[in-house]
Amino acid sequence: MILPLVLAIVASYVIATVIYNLFFHPLASTPGPLLARISCLPSFYHACKGDRHLWIWKQFQIHGDKIRAAPDLILFNTTRAYADIYGPRANTTRSAFYKMWQRSEHDVNTITATDPVLHAKKRRLLNLAFTEQSLKAASPFLVRHIDRWAELLVGEVDAGTEQDEVKNAALGGKRLWSSPRNMATWIDYLVFDLLGDLCFGQDFKTKEPGENKLKSLPHLIMKHVAVGYKLSKFPLLRLILWLKPRSLNAVMDRVRHKDIKDYSAFIENSVDQRIESYKSSSSSPSSSSVREDMFHFLITAKDPETNLPAFSRDHLLSEARLLVLAGTDTSATTICALFFYLVHNPAKLAKLVSEIRSEFSSLDDITLGPRLSQAKYLRACIDETLRLSHPAPSELPREVLSGGATIDGMFYPAGIVVGCANWSLGHNESVYGDANTFRPERWIPDEINTETDILNLRKGFHPFSIGPGNCAGQKVAMLELLLTFARTLWRLDVRIADGEKVKVGEGSKECGQDQKEPKQMVVKDAFLCLKDGPIVQFRRREM
Repeated sequence: MILPLVLAIVASYVIATVIYNLFFHPLASTPGPLLARISCLPSFYHACKGDRHLWIWKQFQIHGDKIRAAPDLILFNTTRAYADIYGPRANTTRSAFYKMWQRSEHDVNTITATDPVLHAKKRRLLNLAFTEQSLKAASPFLVRHIDRWAELLVGEVDAGTEQDEVKNAALGGKRLWSSPRNMATWIDYLVFDLLGDLCFGQDFKTKEPGENKLKSLPHLIMKHVAVGYKLSKFPLLRLILWLKPRSLNAVMDRVRHKDIKDYSAFIENSVDQRIESYKSSSSSPSSSSVREDMFHFLITAKDPETNLPAFSRDHLLSEARLLVLAGTDTSATTICALFFYLVHNPAKLAKLVSEIRSEFSSLDDITLGPRLSQAKYLRACIDETLRLSHPAPSELPREVLSGGATIDGMFYPAGIVVGCANWSLGHNESVYGDANTFRPERWIPDEINTETDILNLRKGFHPFSIGPGNCAGQKVAMLELLLTFARTLWRLDVRIADGEKVKVGEGSKECGQDQKEPKQMVVKDAFLCLKDGPIVQFRRREM
């Protein structure tokens, strides 16, 4: 008797939920796929599949500039909606999505803080570590790793094809092409070593030849992110979040894969070692210099309200997890994608190389400063890559606060989750026209492309987000991108590896990108991006 009663109650609940979601929910009139309007299952399915960003884009093509992607989630594809949701005056806050990433109720950093007041305070403190002084201090660390990485890229070169052998023989064998390099792997190593030096004062040496157990850590970070992303879209997310502080966190810690436990232990040990290093150097009167890495500015930051240290050890650990998560794959995806677009667009590559090598007479000239900032075509190439291959391709979800919010001209009550999908915004043909084409010139004014035109494009171009939730480290990230390409392409030539033509058609149908032209960088959506390739070769430039 009990089982039929339970089944009847469950069936009644499901039917009532479906009826409510379809006809009485505040978003009942919002268009979208039928199943998505009554259930989170489609969103969860595509998160597991890795093509959620493309699924969202396809729904915009079918239903227009706003879609109901889940019962309580509405997504927009307009520049006005972006400002209404993420801008400084937006009556929204980070949704429950971000709580999924907390290891415990005490593990709250600038990203996972959903309370607007708490987030504002944490952000003010984090900003103390991202100043012009810290940017200037970071430059030598970036240069050292980028230059070493460029040396390793050419490493032990080989002649490649028979035609290359003939050509290289005529050059005295001095300009041989390297072996093929999978940039997804090589760039992960560069960015992870940079982050280790900037955050923890350690050179992890993952880019160096030979065995190194840390080489797997960038992969483990993304594995951790991918699992969290799938859970964040799970239909029973609210139940999971309710259970997390009620022993579920402890259970998850016990059953967590050993690799993830090792990664967490590594971050904790790195933070403790950096704290001890700082204490030793600051207490030693014989210390001749202070290492001004990013962690130095975090450790020495003072809370302006109390004049006490801004970050406790637990807070430093939580923010370190954020810096590793936000700083590793975002930069790596952008660098990887720009190499992809350059080697598949030789004319654009030649134009960029010409600018870099004519603007800077020596490698020593390529440093932080106005000359690097004014390399217009380099910056345009970076912006165009961020448009086409945003490192967080789906939405950054926000929940409407008490009092509601007017978004894109319509009012939405408190509790509704809203967002703009970054990949879709970057591929909006009504804004960009040839939205699937890599054309950096769209960001540079000329006789046809006016300053007003570019200003209109930038209204919907926010690679580092806007408002209180924008990226605190965006200046460091941009410096990293500028230095990586300017210093590497000044020294090295690059080409797509023989036999590694762009994978279109069959090679990219699994992600829905089955257009044969134009060429698109294929990624999988895991909140951040899972990627592979391009496969390229390098050689030293002819001086």
